[in-house]
Amino acid sequence: MIKIFLLIATPLLSISLFAQTGHIIQGIGARNMSMGGAATGKPIDISGAQQWNPTAISVFKSNKFAVNAGAFFSSPQLSSTAPTSEGPMSGVTEDDRGTSIMPALAMVWGKKDSKHHFGVSAFGISGFGVTFPQNMSNPIKMPQSMRGFGKVQSNYQLMQVGLTYAYDLSEKFSVGIAPTFNFAMLELEPNPLASTYQTLGYPVSDKASATGIGAQVGLFYNSGKDFPAGVSYKTQQNLSEFEFGNKYLDGSSAPGNSSKMNYPAIFSVGAGYSKSDFDFALDYRLVD
Repeated sequence: MIKIFLLIATPLLSISLFAQTGHIIQGIGARNMSMGGAATGKPIDISGAQQWNPTAISVFKSNKFAVNAGAFFSSPQLSSTAPTSEGPMSGVTEDDRGTSIMPALAMVWGKKDSKHHFGVSAFGISGFGVTFPQNMSNPIKMPQSMRGFGKVQSNYQLMQVGLTYAYDLSEKFSVGIAPTFNFAMLELEPNPLASTYQTLGYPVSDKASATGIGAQVGLFYNSGKDFPAGVSYKTQQNLSEFEFGNKYLDGSSAPGNSSKMNYPAIFSVGAGYSKSDFDFALDYRLVD
């Protein structure tokens, strides 16, 4: 049973395994992504600042609004080999999920002579998914009635809303905090966490949702000589359980089940340098 679970869970979550940070998006918005996600000590836009160091919005001395949409895709393959009376049977199935869109909205209110800075953001900060269609030439993708898994599909999205506040302790030092509110959706086909029967197979889940809260705090140092630096800590985002409703392939109801998946705590430290039209930034990020 453990081997069966691993066989089905691995392709469902495979897109999240390609990066060292798992299912965490490395940057927010086009400008932050162009800097490789570095923004803790050198923010060049309000989206990257609110995602990685809430205090960094203190560098923006006017009202700013940003709208971004990121597109991500992958091309994993699922292969298998099984013995038959006529010899080994092998096949390969390619993912045909297509492109996924991750939106990013941000707003900052700032004044040149004010010590107080405010911001609000709504980011797609995490996601993964695959779609492997049923394939009669690939043993593991044959219909469940033929001891395969049939169609294998997953879809996970995590949206986060942050309310950001930063305060200038002096001309060079600022502190900030941002409570965060999260909404996640997950669907699995088939659902490897649900009860299975030899005659009915694995059931398909509906779209389950979860909500949760967390916070982020930070410090920012502006040297005034083009050498800024910052540090921040985002707490674990504690999400409620996903409550799945399930149905077997013949349409009959299957027992429901639940699963919990939090977003991990993240510690970031960064520094930067600006010269003329060039910005350089370096972030070190520890994902717990």
